[in-house]
Amino acid sequence: MSNINYYIIGDIHGYYIKLKNLFDELRSQINPDDLVIFLGDYIDRGPASFEVIEFLVALSGVYRTVFLTGNHEDMFIKYLKKADYSGNFIRNGGDYTIQSYRNNLKAMALPDTHVSFFNNLKLYYEGSDFIAVHAGLNPDIDNISFQKRDDLIWIRGEFYLADKRWPKTVIFGHTPTPYIINSESIFIDEERNIIGIDTCAMLEQYPLTCIRWPDKRIFRAYNR
Repeated sequence: MSNINYYIIGDIHGYYIKLKNLFDELRSQINPDDLVIFLGDYIDRGPASFEVIEFLVALSGVYRTVFLTGNHEDMFIKYLKKADYSGNFIRNGGDYTIQSYRNNLKAMALPDTHVSFFNNLKLYYEGSDFIAVHAGLNPDIDNISFQKRDDLIWIRGEFYLADKRWPKTVIFGHTPTPYIINSESIFIDEERNIIGIDTCAMLEQYPLTCIRWPDKRIFRAYNR
């Protein structure tokens, strides 16, 4: 297990073709002991949220996987529970998810495998020298077990602009790198010891990105 690689994948946002294309390349790379970590935001904004979840459920039967929750999954669950009182889900691209499920199932209904998927999402994954999380960490809290759920899935500049160097590399999604560095490249801040890998796959022209840890090799896939 000492030679394990971690394949950490950014926000997908309903772009099934990008996800499929990414794994067309990764399949020859991933070894049985390796761990594939998804940072959340599987749904909304893109055209094929249902297909993305189907693909991820199937993937979990092939590889060792960890699925983190993003803010979009959080909004979706609240919507399904009729607890989205402010309409955040629809306002943030949830109508694309609803249409994707209706296209495939003729109704806005989740198969049992999808219910199980959404109910078992994790908030973070901590390795020996890195932490994978959807949005980031509150810089005022050193112990990750004390981090608040809302910060883990929603925080932005308060995390990646903080005057703090994290002892473990924090690999995060949520905030698209073009918004931080005006580029579809990953965002690496060595002073803070953080890496952002949401390369704005929510827009058709931008890629879905995976970083392999610890060698930091980058894999990316487009919608073609």
